[in-house]
Amino acid sequence: MHHHQTLQAPARLKANVIGPWGLAALVIGVTSPAIGLFAMWGPIEATAGPVVPLVFLGALAIILPTVLSYACLNRHAPSAGATASWLRMAANPITGLIAGLVMLTYFLMTAITVPLLFALFFRDFLDWAHLSIPGMAALVIGLALQSAVIAAICVRGAAVSIKTTILLMLIEISVVLALSATILWVKAAQPGGINLNPFNPAYATQGFSGFWAAIILGILAFSGFDVVATAAEEAQAPREHVPRVLIFAILGIGVFWALNAWVLTLSATPDAVARYNAQGLSAITPVARTYWGGGSLIVIATAFTGLTAIYISCVQGASRLIFSLARQGLLPRLFVRLDGAQRVPRNAILFVVMLCVIMGLLSLTLLRDGLDSFVWWSSAMVFFAALTFTGVNVANFLYFRRILPDHFCVVPNLLVPAWGVAVSLYLIYAAFFSALWSAPFRTGRSIVIACVALLALELGAVTWMRVFRRELLSVSSEF
Repeated sequence: MHHHQTLQAPARLKANVIGPWGLAALVIGVTSPAIGLFAMWGPIEATAGPVVPLVFLGALAIILPTVLSYACLNRHAPSAGATASWLRMAANPITGLIAGLVMLTYFLMTAITVPLLFALFFRDFLDWAHLSIPGMAALVIGLALQSAVIAAICVRGAAVSIKTTILLMLIEISVVLALSATILWVKAAQPGGINLNPFNPAYATQGFSGFWAAIILGILAFSGFDVVATAAEEAQAPREHVPRVLIFAILGIGVFWALNAWVLTLSATPDAVARYNAQGLSAITPVARTYWGGGSLIVIATAFTGLTAIYISCVQGASRLIFSLARQGLLPRLFVRLDGAQRVPRNAILFVVMLCVIMGLLSLTLLRDGLDSFVWWSSAMVFFAALTFTGVNVANFLYFRRILPDHFCVVPNLLVPAWGVAVSLYLIYAAFFSALWSAPFRTGRSIVIACVALLALELGAVTWMRVFRRELLSVSSEF
């Protein structure tokens, strides 16, 4: 009888393997102190003018309601299924499944962007090393190489993945701080070299529309932070640590970006930054060359470590969500399998990495351009990220109204999620339908069409399941 019960028990990930520092590493790793700055500083300044610190702080203010909603829900109902679980219980199983598929799409698209960006830096590294490999071949090798390394790390379990992420994160932060310190040292010797102009809204030379367009890039930098919610089942004391880590890590990374973006904005003229951006170059490399000479290679190396940390965090999050949905019977049973003493969802991990390779190669084949491929997937991800943010804010309100009415409070469970929903829906309108629909088909309208079609496909799949596999959509089954 006991043996029979063991067989019937739902598969569980290994508990208590991720401590508070490991959770912080997941949040900071997926947003990446270095990449968030290196990849976004130039485009943000070119879009808004030399007020990058204000943009990062504005994006932080916009994303904070969603962070607080995640924190509230994790304090009372931590789950690897995150938004999917909460909406399943507080609304209904169909809404929960739709939320699960949307969130999974968001995590998968975030993961797909990473090896594409790695491939671009890999090509730069080959150029620096004077190795003559054709551009497209270099991108394909870089994409496949990083994906193989990530698969090898992630299948060894959450503990190994987290230790690797913490190490890479510390390297990133050290390099960013060292570069900022060098710039301040040089600027201090110049009259008026150090000033607070980047914090002055009057220097937003591209006006309100430019500032809002740059805010979208700022929010893109924060995307993926909610991966930590999917680690709840493997975390130590998740009700205590997950909410605290989420809030402090996001506030910390936002302030870190704002302060270091202030230093970078002082390092080069707006004209120079705009020129680098127009040439499709990362403005950080020429700035590093100016202040560090040959040491600018360190920046390329840091991009490698940063992107590796992001990839690990993305694969961790997406594979846990796939496992959670499969445990429900909502995805194929092969994803429920856990391997070894660490109980690793190996099949889910390998599926995520293979999907990243296939989709990355497909976009390179169709667009014949690494940067355009990265931009395509990044823009598509914003749509599903904003839908996920909307979902978690709705879940915050519904969960505390219906499941835990005794804990309902007006500010955290009504005003905060209402603001979060409003901002997320406006983001979908402004960043997605308005800006992208009017952009060229290649990296604009095609993204809108593909995302709307994919969402329609997911809604169709849920409708089919409701009609033909209704038994799977019962509230009693758990994530």
